[in-house]
Amino acid sequence: MIEYYELLDDENIPYRCDVALELIDDAPQEERPWLLWLFVKTDPFSELLEAFTRDLSSALETSLDAQFAGRVIKDGWAELYYYAPSAKRFENISSDVMKTHGGFAYERGSSKDTKWEMYLHNLYPDPYGLLSIQNRHTITSLIEAGDDLAIPREIEHYLFFQTKTSMERAVSGLKPHGYKVKEYVNDDESDYGYGVVLMKTESITPNSIKETTTSLYKSAIQEHGIYEGWSTVLGIDA
Repeated sequence: MIEYYELLDDENIPYRCDVALELIDDAPQEERPWLLWLFVKTDPFSELLEAFTRDLSSALETSLDAQFAGRVIKDGWAELYYYAPSAKRFENISSDVMKTHGGFAYERGSSKDTKWEMYLHNLYPDPYGLLSIQNRHTITSLIEAGDDLAIPREIEHYLFFQTKTSMERAVSGLKPHGYKVKEYVNDDESDYGYGVVLMKTESITPNSIKETTTSLYKSAIQEHGIYEGWSTVLGIDA
């Protein structure tokens, strides 16, 4: 599954990263130690880029057994990354695909990356990136169901901790910020066996939910816990 999220450059300007999330389950793959990259200068929001990425990925998969790892879109360039058993014929294959799309200004290269450091450290999202992906999916589902995101409603948040004491400290720190305990959850088979469902009434516009989930993630981490997301009911004008 290809997902996307935003990062900030050194000047706090956002840019986009697309990533094959499912590769994390097997990374690094010993049979694909070569990192292949191709940077092309193009309109980042054009159908041309999407068609080119599809054709290049298909050609590299068919000819080299390469897997698409991710794509960074920044400053008018699209950086495409693949992992393959070998770098042989990469230049010829990528050149042929570029020609069929009219040609690009480009940079290209390959190197051994047996530990998949590019994927693990530069493409795969950090916890905040994963939160942004989860938030976007939930908000998209609500919009498709007719939700008015600006309408305040009760939101449930799920946090889990290794000890009861850690959970209680986190809850105590969050209560002054408007969170109320709906229920406690125990799971004796989990390393994070002490859970709490917190509730708060607020709107779920993208900016507000980003602020809320980031804050809850940090609160959970401070107590060596985990934040597992949120859910809510539809907000629809009567």
